[in-house]
Amino acid sequence: MDWIGIDGCRGGWVYIALEGGKWKAGVKSSIQELHQLLLKARLVLIDMPMGFPDFCEPVRSCDRLARKLLGKKASSIFPVPARETLNALNYEEANKVNREILGRGLSRQSWGIAPKLKELDEYLRSSGKRVNIREAHPEVLFWSLNHGKVVEGNKKTNKGFVDRINLLQILFPGGWEIYNYLQESYSRKEIGPDDILDALVLAVSARMSIMGLISLPEEKDLDLLGMSREIVYPDYYFPGSRKGVVIRTKKK
Repeated sequence: MDWIGIDGCRGGWVYIALEGGKWKAGVKSSIQELHQLLLKARLVLIDMPMGFPDFCEPVRSCDRLARKLLGKKASSIFPVPARETLNALNYEEANKVNREILGRGLSRQSWGIAPKLKELDEYLRSSGKRVNIREAHPEVLFWSLNHGKVVEGNKKTNKGFVDRINLLQILFPGGWEIYNYLQESYSRKEIGPDDILDALVLAVSARMSIMGLISLPEEKDLDLLGMSREIVYPDYYFPGSRKGVVIRTKKK
């Protein structure tokens, strides 16, 4: 499969893979179980931070830029913790470590995905920091696919969900079919509707990357272990041009 979208879910990792008009989808308990599929992909977009902030850059430049782009939906970009917090035994310890390194506390939301952050980080570093796996954010992708306009409403409401999946259905007619398949194949304890939606926009956006891929920030930004700190999206809004897109890369 050429284009893959991956999102974390209760059951592990939900993936949607596209090639031409064909697709395959499912849930794997670990990212390692997807290794062979990922090796053959042209591009994999994943909704999970890959590069970490540090004492020199406590807020990732890509997160700051994505928040500015999303405006009133900026809160969907949550602060990424320091890599050192991932080895903490509990939230209190992680919160203390994060405050010592980044100068701020750790949110419960960030701590909640710490196991997946650690799993992905270890996988990427052990598999050679592969360049075909890139970090993306669903709301940034919807912004791009919606011609530079934020999709209104919360994706967990009926209208917000339907508006988003209908947009994807236009770009990939199998969108609803994939959603229904995953809903029927897995329980709510394993995967939620929003997990499927996020994996779908990641996969469709990977497919749309043939029109070009834009990175926030534009310049290369690596963390202390050499992992890229970026958020990418397809150049679907005015393809081949940055017209109408304000991207500031200068750090504050």
